[in-house]
Amino acid sequence: MTTETEIVSYIPQQLYQCVEQFKEQRSLSSIADAVNVILEDYFGLDSCQTTSSEPLTTMVEDLRGEVTDLKKQVSQLQQNFASDRPVPSSNTNSQGELLNRKQLGKRLGVDEIAIEQHETDGKEFVEWSKSKDPERISWKCAGANLFRRI
Repeated sequence: MTTETEIVSYIPQQLYQCVEQFKEQRSLSSIADAVNVILEDYFGLDSCQTTSSEPLTTMVEDLRGEVTDLKKQVSQLQQNFASDRPVPSSNTNSQGELLNRKQLGKRLGVDEIAIEQHETDGKEFVEWSKSKDPERISWKCAGANLFRRI
């Protein structure tokens, strides 16, 4: 850790505005930090030897915020992925998985509207779904927007 020495100086307004602009461009937290960076550059010093930890703290906080945002995005992706996977059946006597309307539409190669139009047809839906299924599996409505293979 370095010790700091105070320097008091009066500079022309035009020069002060330049330092202020430099501070903004570099996202520095104070005029003192801007002056330190300018002097370090002028004298060819390593900035790690002279700067305070305040900018580092700010960077760490910014990174924490970004990590939090990324965690939220990953969670949302996981939820989206999970909604596209088959819903496991709670009925152990079932002959297979349960699919929602979107999943069944994808499997049958039709849109959800086509499934909605046919699902109330009962036995006709079973035959229609079998004719569309790539493995010739029949499906029937299991209620609550879910379909069971039969």
